[in-house]
Amino acid sequence: MHEENHPAELHAKARERWKPAGDCGDGSALYEHADGRVAREGVPLPDGTSRRAANWAEALSRYEDFWRLNGRSPRENTRDRSSLPPEERRMGEWARHQRRFDDRLSSYQKVRLDVSPAFEWDPLESVWQAHFAECQQHARRTGKLPYLNAADPAEFALGRWLGRQLRQMQGRTLPDSRATQLEGLLARRIEIDDSPCP
Repeated sequence: MHEENHPAELHAKARERWKPAGDCGDGSALYEHADGRVAREGVPLPDGTSRRAANWAEALSRYEDFWRLNGRSPRENTRDRSSLPPEERRMGEWARHQRRFDDRLSSYQKVRLDVSPAFEWDPLESVWQAHFAECQQHARRTGKLPYLNAADPAEFALGRWLGRQLRQMQGRTLPDSRATQLEGLLARRIEIDDSPCP
């Protein structure tokens, strides 16, 4: 496990970011205390930690443990729901609840979720950005954009994804921020094509 992803390190990072902001009387201190206990000892002890804060800290710990073990965050849904273990689905639902009711979270909870490598406030945007970064890396590595290359399944999948984005951009259904990123990628590709051969 990378040191920066260790529970104690994540707690320390969140505590450092939260302290300058201070506690707005929103119960942050209880959540920070419970998170610290879980990070150090695995479970919060009943020493003034509220049950709600303890449950939240334990749920986040399970969520991050799943991420460490599986290399991805828990899902709450799949095409074949029967293949999704109930425990993973519950963890995915917990994360959705954090996103949906973020206005009810304490300032510490928000900061702690910000530093979590497992949690994303907008998972769909995160996936889009990951695919876009793969396209950029492919273009840098090969000098061309990914295409439907049947001999390379990874490039084929990336080319299919890129094709869908370009069709959405052409149909003006792609969000402006994404369209701007794609335009930059296409412009860079044209620069590569136009560069003189060595």
